[in-house]
Amino acid sequence: MKQFGYTLIELMIALALGLIIIAAAFQLLIGGQTTLSFQSAINNVQDNANIGINYIANDLHHANLDLVSRDMTNSTVSGLIVSSSNYPNNSSDPDDSDYMIENGLLSQHATGPSFASIGANANGSDILVIQYKPVAVNGFDCEGKRIESKDNIIVQRYFLRLDGASGNLALACDAGYYHATEGTKIEDFNDAGQIILQRVDQFKVLLGVVTGSGQRAYLNLQELNAQPNTTKIVSVQLGIIVRSVDNSGENTILPETYNLFGQEYSVTNPAGITGKFLRVPLEQTIAFRNAL
Repeated sequence: MKQFGYTLIELMIALALGLIIIAAAFQLLIGGQTTLSFQSAINNVQDNANIGINYIANDLHHANLDLVSRDMTNSTVSGLIVSSSNYPNNSSDPDDSDYMIENGLLSQHATGPSFASIGANANGSDILVIQYKPVAVNGFDCEGKRIESKDNIIVQRYFLRLDGASGNLALACDAGYYHATEGTKIEDFNDAGQIILQRVDQFKVLLGVVTGSGQRAYLNLQELNAQPNTTKIVSVQLGIIVRSVDNSGENTILPETYNLFGQEYSVTNPAGITGKFLRVPLEQTIAFRNAL
């Protein structure tokens, strides 16, 4: 009985078909890993951004709490610090008042010697400073420090700074206090603060205002400071650009710029960090409850 095997041509065809099937399966595997990397990156950046911005939103609801006036302006004692007039002038010692104005770090762009020692961002990001009087003790400020007196005014500053030696920028909050009637020197203030949100490339602030004639607008911090004394502050818009923890994959197509409040911003990875990372611009509007 004769036995017939495969011919060389048949073996070559079978081998070629097998290689095609293996290549297709390999492509599916690579595509699945790329999709997984992308989804993982987008999930962690969105989760981190939402958690961080919601924490800040809840914290900003304290602004102007139990201060002398419900109205928040750029020229009276106010829960939003945009000029020296927003601090009380209740100290007979001019050095105390000067210290407060200098180290209270009025809301502005993050520049100047006060930020040099903690590696603060100088790429045009804003800083935001609020103050409020707590209605109860044993609460906590944004640094997690216990509030021990209802007679202290809590001052909190939000800003970008370097996160250690990694080269990453982070959104941090620095908190201090001064006594409501015994002087204006801010204690326990002007340090590196507590990091609230890591890997933040940009932090911008707009203030919602109502002018004396009833017109409404959103202004940046410098524009607000130049407004007439009758301009009332009722809300704040926060904008951040947050970067993912995970590399989203080499095949990811990233935009050249990111938009916050109609302004385009170019961002790059910190020195020594390579790869393609997703970035999400996030904007949120927060009403100042104690100014409405």
